[in-house]
Amino acid sequence: MTSSLILTSGSGDREGRKPVTIFIASWGRPVYLWMCLDALWRFSRSSSRVVLLDNAHPTHAVGHVIAAFEARGLFAEVVRFPTNSFQNITSAYHERLQDVGPFHVFMESDAMICEKPGCWLGEMLRIMEANPTIGMLGSLIDPRDFVASDVALVRAGGDQAAAEFLAKLQSPERAFIDVPLWADTARDFFPTEPPCPIGNPPGRLLMLRTDVMREIGLQPDAALADAFRRRGMQPAVTPLVRHRHLSLLNIFDYNDYSRVARDAFFSPPNAAASAANILSATSLPDPRLDCGYLR
Repeated sequence: MTSSLILTSGSGDREGRKPVTIFIASWGRPVYLWMCLDALWRFSRSSSRVVLLDNAHPTHAVGHVIAAFEARGLFAEVVRFPTNSFQNITSAYHERLQDVGPFHVFMESDAMICEKPGCWLGEMLRIMEANPTIGMLGSLIDPRDFVASDVALVRAGGDQAAAEFLAKLQSPERAFIDVPLWADTARDFFPTEPPCPIGNPPGRLLMLRTDVMREIGLQPDAALADAFRRRGMQPAVTPLVRHRHLSLLNIFDYNDYSRVARDAFFSPPNAAASAANILSATSLPDPRLDCGYLR
């Protein structure tokens, strides 16, 4: 990548537009974080500024990865939280929305952008600008990371529930495997409505309309899609941009990943209620939920 296009200030690009802000929520798992940030560093060729929102995690390797990309000059800002909670993310994100342009990206640190001709960010920006009815735009998963059910079951020691969780055996995105319809790059996007096998773009990589997000606040992806629908806007996915969902490989890399902790992290009042708290300007509770790495 041409690293000069990752801006660490609000100076804008040569056309005078604000750089697109990319928010990254970091949930630990240093191997995945490194892959996420490295792809962002190498494949982003449009003017952007990167804000890392890092939830507390006891693994020192997470800090080492962040420091390595700070040295590269990737970040405009790194926000380090003392505790691990979804409310940390929603609060810091909402505060910073006041200073970003009409579109921004929210992604999670288990998403890795795939290389493509041109720039993934410029492609998504072009689609959003040309289609004002799209409220949230995701990218298409690379289905090659889905682990076969028999392999997952062996890795989980015969525990079916663990295999289903760690390898996401019930993921609706498995319907994208070997179905060329959804990978057809002759169209810029497809809405996540029937017959599409997913009901919303996955929250791990989204371009969002800033003015609407200031109103509704950050929420889990399915709730976010419904919030846009209530405002007459479409959630959609573009096949022109691909990502890897690295959590599909938890069963190999992080087989101690906790479902209980993950569900607690995103359950009310920790998740949906936090957005409502922020938007209503009430005093925010001080959660001390230590869930470890999540997602």
